[in-house]
Amino acid sequence: MATGDFAQKLGLALKTISLSRGRLAQTAGVDKSLVSRWVSGVHVPSDHNLSLLTEAVARHRPGFERRDWDLDAEGFANRLDALNAGASSPEKPSIAVLPLENMSGDPEQAYFADGLAEDLITGLSRVSWLFVIARNSSFALRGKKLDVRSIGERLGVRYLVEGSVRRDGLRLRLTAQLIEVASGNHLWADRYDGSLENVFDFQDRIVASLVGAIEPKLRAAEIARARRKRPDNLDAFDLFLQALPKAAAMSAQSLAEAIELLDRAIALSPGYAQALAYAAHCRAMRPTLAYSSDADRDFREADELSQRALDSDPADPMALNVAAFIPVVLRRDYQAGGDLIDRSLAINPNDAFSWIRRGWISAWAGEVETAMTAFENAMRLSPIDPQWGGSAKFGMASALCWGGRPEDALPWVRRALQDRPDWAGIHRLLIAALWLSGRHAEAREAARRYVQMLPGFSLRDARKVSPVRGTPGHERYYDALREAGLPE
Repeated sequence: MATGDFAQKLGLALKTISLSRGRLAQTAGVDKSLVSRWVSGVHVPSDHNLSLLTEAVARHRPGFERRDWDLDAEGFANRLDALNAGASSPEKPSIAVLPLENMSGDPEQAYFADGLAEDLITGLSRVSWLFVIARNSSFALRGKKLDVRSIGERLGVRYLVEGSVRRDGLRLRLTAQLIEVASGNHLWADRYDGSLENVFDFQDRIVASLVGAIEPKLRAAEIARARRKRPDNLDAFDLFLQALPKAAAMSAQSLAEAIELLDRAIALSPGYAQALAYAAHCRAMRPTLAYSSDADRDFREADELSQRALDSDPADPMALNVAAFIPVVLRRDYQAGGDLIDRSLAINPNDAFSWIRRGWISAWAGEVETAMTAFENAMRLSPIDPQWGGSAKFGMASALCWGGRPEDALPWVRRALQDRPDWAGIHRLLIAALWLSGRHAEAREAARRYVQMLPGFSLRDARKVSPVRGTPGHERYYDALREAGLPE
């Protein structure tokens, strides 16, 4: 490494993190005169001293690595800017949307490609747990022949979105890919077709679809990354990520495991709004799903944790999502729950999980059409969601059954069971839908298997913790379960 190049980078690092030469020397454990010679360009540090310098800078800018010194001056500056903004903090995975390539050969179409990319940046920015690089930074790399790793290092991100737009007459085609910087792997890719006749509708639809598709893929990639880390290297965010699939599985064991991980995350970061929110969610789900040995305690702790999440970050969509659930399951206050989930959706209208929550609150309140629309929105935004897709299908089946359409509910029940064969609630819905469709022998057989699966089940106990309002549709559901053979 040339002495002048290193001196420039070291001077930039000192300026960016507002550190004096003496303070850097003290932090690194080296003589101040050494730092002065490095900054002035007289010498470059030895391998050992470079390691000490790297550790010193990383204390002030977590995520800084020894290999960052090898970047050119521009890349080094961008890396420090990204670290300074928090892009590489383990608390938030980071992503950049690159300018979409205009494949039409018509420079006049560049505006459309840039508009889509800008809208996608805006949409991803509404995902509260994601750090999104600003347009000016990502667009500054337009036309530069850099590989994925170099772009990621310059912008300080883990993930990139790239793609292209092609026009053929009035027809438009957009392709997009989500790439993990470290491995170069394509995590997701898709294409979309539309028309210039309805260009703004097409643009809005594409952005909503892209955000809805990319967000769960990023979540899954972050979960996989957390699982690869050593147990003694888990921070609060990694513990949170490990809890997500367990929370989504919603079995008695998985919820208990999720709660243990989330409580550890909260112990490390007591003000972590999303960990608090999910810890509340898991506790509230246990009695709702008839898993709890102490429903009063679970509901009480869920209420407390939910309030802590809101107090910590009243604008966090996940905190609002869970807070919406609590008044419904505790007090059947559908108005309060609906207001909170609508606030969440106002902040992030592309969050499939929040649309699922909106659907369930509406279904429990007996607002079947509103519920079905919400579940449709969720499945449109995230059609292949490994975490919450089963809940959307279960919700659609429930709304149809409670709305007096049990025959239409059955295909959705079976799709939900394919995703979540271990969810007891879906098996109960299968029993009711079969009975209400006149398929009584099948319903009785399904009820017999259910009792074998959950021998201690009681309709009275399930009804006691159920958040349903008690509409005629809800009553028909419980009557069907009773008549099919589930014990009172």
